Amino acid sequence: MRTFRYKLQNHKRNRHIQKDIYIMAEVYNHFVALTRRHYKIYGKCEGYKRVSYTRMSAHLTKLKKLPKYSHWHTPYSWALQESLKRLDYGYNRFFKKLAKRPPQFKKYRTYKSMSFAGKYCPIEVLDKVDGCPTAKVRLNGRWYKLWYSRRIQGTVKRATVKKDIVGDWYITFTTDDEGLDPEAKTGIAAGFDFGLKTFLTCSDGTKYQSPEFYRKSIRALQKAHRAFSRKVKGSHQRYKAWKHLARQYRKVTNQRADHHWKLALELVRKFDVCFLEDLNLDGMKRLWGRKVSDLAFGEFTQKIEWQATKRVKEVKAIGRFEATTPICHFCGQRTDIELKVREWICHNCNTTHDRDVNAAINIAQVGASTCSVGNVSLAIASYS
Repeated sequence: MRTFRYKLQNHKRNRHIQKDIYIMAEVYNHFVALTRRHYKIYGKCEGYKRVSYTRMSAHLTKLKKLPKYSHWHTPYSWALQESLKRLDYGYNRFFKKLAKRPPQFKKYRTYKSMSFAGKYCPIEVLDKVDGCPTAKVRLNGRWYKLWYSRRIQGTVKRATVKKDIVGDWYITFTTDDEGLDPEAKTGIAAGFDFGLKTFLTCSDGTKYQSPEFYRKSIRALQKAHRAFSRKVKGSHQRYKAWKHLARQYRKVTNQRADHHWKLALELVRKFDVCFLEDLNLDGMKRLWGRKVSDLAFGEFTQKIEWQATKRVKEVKAIGRFEATTPICHFCGQRTDIELKVREWICHNCNTTHDRDVNAAINIAQVGASTCSVGNVSLAIASYS
């Protein structure tokens, strides 16, 4: 399966999508109330059938025939059924004790997406506008234009329309394309050490810095926060200030994601196997707070794992409690060093170590000895 995400062009006809989303939320909340009444009266007794998706779908068909719910015919029936599948999935997770609470009522403003089967979303490619190719897609009987930035590969099986926090609409197509783009094997494996001074240190001595987009944008964010707090609650100017603030945060998020994707692709193309640390990110956030969130180690790990899977490479994680920083990778002697010390000398073999490079080399050696990685050579920095 492979997904392709596009942005819908801003147009006044997009208000129809919002109206369809409101209907989806109305259907969802209606069946939340219905299931609550059912379980309040009957509970989970064996003599009564549970409120499954099949029963809710059959009841939805009956309700659509009533004049009171005639407006439920506007969205495609498959989209309405998708909201019932979400509700049924939520109750299944709750009864299996995978969720803390059953599905709750949702505010109309917080219900922001709807899904369709691929056959209900035909796409037609149009001419270029300002050098960017465009296309149009049919949703609930209406055509909407989108920025067709790349060609869809495979047969569309599912389409999901979603609104972000700013109010822009995006559509995601899920296809049957495998999405595997195998890269040429390099036969090299490397270890990587995450850090606060340096975002990523490779065992071959290469250091990758993080732009720290949040730190660079902190002044603009503070200014937007102050402008938002000055506006009168409930006023239109306050709503505009909130949208401006949301755009600032979205910009930081997009910049960080773009940097992570490009760095992950570079590393996967360079190495066949990447060894990473299993970090306690929650504990790190309690110690260093905003700095750790700005670097977003967890998000980068997810992205590099996806890039490795897509290109038939491997990403392995070593144990969280492996001592990699205070151990000399030459002789194995342990030396207790403080966090502020960036370089240290091994008292056994008198080797001068860079703290992060030594940790990355140890990560690579531990990973190669504990994980099955095949016939690869380790990328180790040379010491004079």
